[in-house]
Amino acid sequence: MTNIVPRILGFVLFVLGAAIFLTEVMHSYHRFVKQSEEYSISNSNTDDAPTKKKQMKAFFSLYHNMDELKAQNSDVVQPRVLKGTAREFCNNTDHCIRPFLNHETRYRVAPDYKMAHCVVHKSMSTVITGIWCYLFNRNRFVRVDKQMNMSEWDKESLCRGDNTFRHLKSLQKKYNASEMTGWSLSMITRDPIDRFISGYVDRCIRVAEGPSPCNGCDKNMTCFILSEYERFKKQAHKGVLTNTFEDRHFYPQNWRCDIKTMRNKYEFIRYSSDASKELMEDLFKIARRQGIPEKELEYIENELTKNRKTSHTTAYSPAREFFQRRLRESPLLMEYVVRMFYHDFVILNYPLPEGF
Repeated sequence: MTNIVPRILGFVLFVLGAAIFLTEVMHSYHRFVKQSEEYSISNSNTDDAPTKKKQMKAFFSLYHNMDELKAQNSDVVQPRVLKGTAREFCNNTDHCIRPFLNHETRYRVAPDYKMAHCVVHKSMSTVITGIWCYLFNRNRFVRVDKQMNMSEWDKESLCRGDNTFRHLKSLQKKYNASEMTGWSLSMITRDPIDRFISGYVDRCIRVAEGPSPCNGCDKNMTCFILSEYERFKKQAHKGVLTNTFEDRHFYPQNWRCDIKTMRNKYEFIRYSSDASKELMEDLFKIARRQGIPEKELEYIENELTKNRKTSHTTAYSPAREFFQRRLRESPLLMEYVVRMFYHDFVILNYPLPEGF
């Protein structure tokens, strides 16, 4: 009997040790995979935050495997199909994707300071969501952040169920702000070409989505641009958006945020890859006007500057430089990108590419 007890204790300790080891392995594994969101699309006017399903993705980086990218993008550069300026072939024609379709919208609010921000994929949505979560519940955010050493995913999801609205009317009703008097309504906008390249490298190169990613084009940008244009055109004609995870990263910015009706109410902040420059200045100008204390702005500034690079960041990668150069050197591809995002250029006041 005395010999059995040590064996039992040893077995128990072994099991506990194995459990701890496996937990650590899984924790490490989770750091190297991409966790994404899928939302259920509904036309209801509920105030509930969208249902979030965490989905594990295999992460593979092709930032440095340039031989494969070059091989898949060796097709001959083609000339433009339409001549003239973008204004000439876009206005009053069906060559360009029409504006103001009603795509899903996500407002983040900080009611203590009467601040609402509409987030758009590939326009610092993760960082902005973290900031608005902090402003919504400062004490809990700081406490949990210190305890968990939170990843960007944790920060993005911490407040989602409490300060997210899918409809502006729901926000206005909740806070009795029908005219948004005294409120700040903001949105970060991004140069359409810069946003497209960032989305393409992030969704089609950095992370594969499903068995046939990026319209079945694998890593060929010509195939993707032409097929995505046709998808946009068909959906715009039907007035029904399929709204895949990839689509959310490429749909025109003017399809979101109630731009058609609320354009004059917005304070547009221009995206900057360096958050410590223009973007932070513009954001803090609004924040100070809304009465946010300097101590809280210091916390936000520290968060922005110490860890600006998120897992979605594509800036300065060899893949991004390659595809940006290929797009700008291809008259045909640039034409179709302009066709897709012409109204973003005009509505958000960005200069069209040279020659358009």
